Amino acid sequence: MMSKRAPFSIGARTTQLASTAGLPSPAQARMRRTTFFAFTLLGTIIGTYLMFLMLQVGGFAWFEIILLAVFIPLYYQLNCGFWTALIGVWMMNRPKPDPLDLLRTISKDDPDQPLGASTAIIIPVYNEDPSRVFEGIRAVYASLKRTGKLEHFDFFILSDSDDSNKWIEEEATWLELCRQLNAFGRIFYRKRRKPINRKSGNVSDFCRRWGKRYRYMIVFDADSVMSGSLMVNLVRIMEKNPGLGILQTFPKQIGAETLLGRVMQFSQCLYGPAFIAGLNYWQCGEANFWGHNAIVRLAPFIEFCALPPLPGREPFGGHIMSHDFVEAALMRKAGYAVRLLPTNHGSYEEGPPTLLDTLKRDRRWCQGNMQHFWLLFAKGWHPMSRINFFHGIMSYVSSPLWLVFLLMATVMGASDQGVIGQQAKFSGELLLGLTIMFIFMPKVIIVLDELFTGRIFKPVKLRILTAISSILDTFIFTLMAPIMMLFHTRFVIFTVLGKGVRWVAQRRKLGGGIDWQEPIMTFAGTTLIGIAWMVLAFFISSQFFFWIAPVAVAMILSIPFAITTSSNRSLQRLGLFLTPEELTPAPVLLSLSEHLDEVKDRPKLQPELEQRFGLVQVGLDPYVNGLHVSLLRRRKNPNHSREYFAHLRTKLITQGPASLASRELTAILYDADTVVHLHYELWSSSEETLAPFWRIAIRQYNLVAPNPFTHLLSQKVTD
Repeated sequence: MMSKRAPFSIGARTTQLASTAGLPSPAQARMRRTTFFAFTLLGTIIGTYLMFLMLQVGGFAWFEIILLAVFIPLYYQLNCGFWTALIGVWMMNRPKPDPLDLLRTISKDDPDQPLGASTAIIIPVYNEDPSRVFEGIRAVYASLKRTGKLEHFDFFILSDSDDSNKWIEEEATWLELCRQLNAFGRIFYRKRRKPINRKSGNVSDFCRRWGKRYRYMIVFDADSVMSGSLMVNLVRIMEKNPGLGILQTFPKQIGAETLLGRVMQFSQCLYGPAFIAGLNYWQCGEANFWGHNAIVRLAPFIEFCALPPLPGREPFGGHIMSHDFVEAALMRKAGYAVRLLPTNHGSYEEGPPTLLDTLKRDRRWCQGNMQHFWLLFAKGWHPMSRINFFHGIMSYVSSPLWLVFLLMATVMGASDQGVIGQQAKFSGELLLGLTIMFIFMPKVIIVLDELFTGRIFKPVKLRILTAISSILDTFIFTLMAPIMMLFHTRFVIFTVLGKGVRWVAQRRKLGGGIDWQEPIMTFAGTTLIGIAWMVLAFFISSQFFFWIAPVAVAMILSIPFAITTSSNRSLQRLGLFLTPEELTPAPVLLSLSEHLDEVKDRPKLQPELEQRFGLVQVGLDPYVNGLHVSLLRRRKNPNHSREYFAHLRTKLITQGPASLASRELTAILYDADTVVHLHYELWSSSEETLAPFWRIAIRQYNLVAPNPFTHLLSQKVTD
C-alpha cells in the first residue's frame, strides 16, 4: 500500500495470471463467465421484453419510459443474484469436485511439513470493547498454538482509538494478555496519534514499518475470529500458488443475540455457501477483497496497492473509504489473482445487532461504494474489476431505482393509461410469475438441498426447523426491504449532494437494551410515507391498493419492526434460526465464549467509574501509569505548554474529568510528564482538594489487594 508510484499507472495492459495449480486459466474463466452472463442477460432481456409488451399498448407516456429505463438495471441485478445462487447449488452438488478448488492443493502430508513463511495477523481497532478484541486474540492465539505452527505468526493490534478510556484499557489489557500467555515479542500493540485515512491508513502504516519482515498478512476486523488450522492452510495455499495475491475466506456470523441478528446470522449460514460457491464460479481470479478474514501476499500489496486520494472533495473525492475493492482491483492489475475460498468453518465475524446499526454501517458503505463511480473509468483495470465496481455501486443505487419504479407505477395507476395489467394482461402475468421465480426460487432450492442432503444439520428434525426458519426469515426480510430502500435512497442522495459521513465505532452488541426513542424518531418519516402512499393507492383503485400494500404496510410498521427485531428474546429455545456454531461450536469459538462469560460475570464499578475506567487506571495504578508513559513519545520541547498542561491537570484533579473536553483529556494523556505528575498528585493530595469522582475511585481502589494492577485490570471489583 505504500508504493510511491502513481496508483493507476502500473501498466495499462492487464497482466495474465501465473500458471499455477488451483488458479483458473483464461480459457476456464472465459467459459464460466460466458455461461453465467449468458443466462443473466437472457433473463434480463426476456423480462425487459415482457415489460415492453405490457407498456407499449397505446404508446409510451413519459412515466412509462422512465419505468422501463429503471426496470432494466433492476432486473439485471435480480438475475445476477438468481443465477449466482443456482450455479452455486449446482457447484456444491456436482459429482466431481471443482478443479479450481484451492483446498485441493493441500495434500495429506502437508500438516507434517514445516510452514516456511512468516505471517503477520493485523487487527485494526477503533474505540472497540477491549475485552472482546483481546479475548478474541487469546482464542486465536491458543488455536494457533494447538497447530504447532505458532512460531510462524505474529499479532499486531493497530489502534486508532480516539476515546482516551478505550486507549488506556487497550494498553493495559495488551500487557496483561502478553503476561498471561507469555507472548511478549509475539503480540504487539501500536497506537497512532492521528487516524490518517482510517483503517486503510492504519494498514498502510503497518506495511511501511513492518511489512518487509513478513511474507503474508492476515487481516482481521476487531470482531474477527479464525481457527489456527484454517490460517495455517491459508499460508500453505499461498505458498503453493505463487500467482495468488489475495485469498478471501467466507466469514460466518456468530454471537447474535437480537432477533434481527439471529435472522441475519441464520440466513447467511443457510444461503451464504451457495452464493459464495456461485461467486467463486464466475469471478475466478478476479474476486473481491472484503477487507478482513483474508490473507494477503505482502510484497505485491506494498508495491502495487497504494491508495491515493481521489480528485475533488468528499464524499466522491478524497480518501477512498471502500478500499478493499480497490486493493483487489490493483492486485489483479499487477498480475496476481484474487480468489474466494468457500470455507464453511474456521472464519467468523459478528454482525450489527439492530436495524439502526445496520443502517449506520450501510451509510458508510454507501459512500465508499459510490466513490467507485470514478474508478469505473480509470485506465488499465481488468474488465471483471470494472464489473465488480459496478455491482458494488448498484448494491445501493438499486434502492433509488426501485423507488423511482414504484413512483412511476403510482403515476401510471393514477393516469388515464389505466392500471398495470389491463392493457397487456398476459405479458404482465407472465412477468409477475417470472419475477417471483427469480426472487424466491433460489431460497426454495437451497432449502430443498438442505432437506435432502443435510449439509448443515444431520438430524431430520433440525432440517425441518431450518425450512420453517427460512419461511419466517422471508417474511422478516420482506418487511425490511422497503425500509432499507428508503434509507439507502437517502444515503445515495446525501452522497450525491456532498454530505459526507463521520467515521464512528460500530456497535456489535445491544448492550443496555432497546432505546425506544431512537427508532421512533428515526422511522417516523418512513411511517408517514407509508400511510400517505396507502391513502393515495386507495383513491387510485383497489387493484393498485393491493399491489402496493406489501411495500406501504412495511413502511407503516417500521417503528414496531425496528423495536421488535431489536429484542434479545430469541426463538432459539424453539429451535428456530439455529446455526451449527451454536449447537457444536468450534474450539476457537468455545474458547472465546468461555472467556467472555468470565468477563461478563465480573462485578462492575459504579457507572461513572466504569465509563472512565481507562482514566482511573492510568491515574491511580502505578503499573498502568508506567506502562502508558513508556509507550508515549517524549516531546522534543518538554517545556512547551507546561503552564497549559499544569492548568488542565489541576482542573482534572479538583473538578473531575467531566470538567474537561474530550480533546483536553486526550492532550493530557499524550504528555508523559503530565501523566506522571497526575499519578503523584492524585495520591498526595488531601481528600478535600479532590473531586468527588477521584474520592470514589480511590476508595474503590483501596479495597483491592494485594496486587492492584491485576485486580483492577481483570476484575473491576465494585464497592
